Amino acid sequence: MPDWLIFLAVILLLGIGWFIGRSQALYFIPDSSPPQSSSRLFKGLNYLINEQPDQAIHYFVSMLEEDSESIDLQIILAKLFRKQGELDRAITIHQRLLARPNLTEATIDRIHIELAQNYYSAGLHDRAEQLLLDLVHSKSSGKATDLLFSIWEDQKEWDQIIEITPTLKFLTESAKARVVGAACELFVRQPDTGFRYLTLAERHRADSVMLNYHFAEAHLADKAYRKAIKRLKKVVALDQSMIPVVLPVARRCFEHGVWGLNYHSLLNEWFQIHPSFSLVKEIFSILMHEEGVDSAKVFLSDYLQTHPSIPGLVQLVDLHLQTGHWEDTSTVKMFRGLCDQIIDHDMKYQCQKCGYQTMKMYWQCPGCRAWESIRPIYGLNAE
Repeated sequence: MPDWLIFLAVILLLGIGWFIGRSQALYFIPDSSPPQSSSRLFKGLNYLINEQPDQAIHYFVSMLEEDSESIDLQIILAKLFRKQGELDRAITIHQRLLARPNLTEATIDRIHIELAQNYYSAGLHDRAEQLLLDLVHSKSSGKATDLLFSIWEDQKEWDQIIEITPTLKFLTESAKARVVGAACELFVRQPDTGFRYLTLAERHRADSVMLNYHFAEAHLADKAYRKAIKRLKKVVALDQSMIPVVLPVARRCFEHGVWGLNYHSLLNEWFQIHPSFSLVKEIFSILMHEEGVDSAKVFLSDYLQTHPSIPGLVQLVDLHLQTGHWEDTSTVKMFRGLCDQIIDHDMKYQCQKCGYQTMKMYWQCPGCRAWESIRPIYGLNAE
């Protein structure tokens, strides 16, 4: 079932539960059967659950003909029209609601947010933004800010998000995630001046993996290698599965030399925390250089005993080919080539929210647009 149908179903269930609870609190109902209006709402809900939006719209329209004063019912109907692409009808409903007298401030704000969603869906971005800008300092600021940031994010207007953030008294968790995303995007585009954006974002979400990673890149560019390593360690402390992602930055830091720190020791520390083949390759390379083939071979073989993987097997095959342990290498090379094909065609990263898989690391999922949801895949063909 589509997410929007589930969303509407939940709203209706909550509304029905509130209505029934309120009715039972105010009145004594000797008959145990649900009130007629609740039964009718359940019937409309059943259409949504069975993925019959057209029937649901027709049914709620018939209910409105009998109870034209119901604001909640009209808002639900407008949502259905919007999801079905009938934006003119959705906009008309909300405009008529706003023309009513004696609406509470909360109700007006709620209708304005719905109207802004209609405008945005219709491509009237300026109208949507203006409505939301008038609401971001109201009691409905959370929902208004979320929607406004979502619009700017879709349009990649990262600077707009950053500019308005200091003026806002309240940010939802999703809004904070978008502030961090905007700051990191601006830093990537303007690395020379983008450090200040990262600093602003850190006030709202200091525990962001993405933010600390970009801080590490900024420190690396400034040749502040110890600070960069400190940030990378924080990334690993926040999420151990990100070790393969931070490794290239750590390697570049130690290539320039980090006084008082040892790269091999850091790798071993991370290996004890969360083994991965990316770490194994780094340690294997160091052992080959510092201690020789036998030590590297023992380390790799021991790892594969407890963490079997195709990339690890390929590494071991390469080692035997290099040391001449096989006289007839044609079959071995063919096997290795098949393994390479499997590795090359397997996805390396996956979104933890929607399951989207990709060959490269993204900080924002191309599928569901969630920030910081993509992680390395661990398994036989990957890490």
